[in-house]
Amino acid sequence: MELLAALEASAFSTWVRETPTVWAYPMILMMHTFGLAVLVGANAAFDLRVLGFGRQIALAPRERFFPAMWMGFWLNAITGMMLFAADPRTTTIFMIKLGSIVAGVLLIVLLRRAVYGRGRDAVTVTPMAKTYAALSLFVWVVATATGRLMAYL
Repeated sequence: MELLAALEASAFSTWVRETPTVWAYPMILMMHTFGLAVLVGANAAFDLRVLGFGRQIALAPRERFFPAMWMGFWLNAITGMMLFAADPRTTTIFMIKLGSIVAGVLLIVLLRRAVYGRGRDAVTVTPMAKTYAALSLFVWVVATATGRLMAYL
């Protein structure tokens, strides 16, 4: 708890929380939302394709979604740490959010291996890949919802 109190009292935390400029909390929150849109949007498009939606869309070129997902993830990780520094509370909702993010990242890795494990020319959609895709959609909905609920609970 002392570490969290020190973080909350830091100059950076105070600046993010209390400065009247749009370059602090509002901009960090906007970048966090943008990162979420890129990460979850690309991930959802890929998951839905694996689950059979848009079968006419070739799956092999969709491997290009993964760098965008990782860029969105890292933008969210950085801005999320900045937002946490401004208000370092570890509530149950926050812990559920972190757990779902960890599960989501793990599912990104597992799904990529399941679909592209033998190379781009040997794309396969196994029942396990479909399971990963369905779970991925679920955990990113949970991460998004719990992140939003943190403002109210």
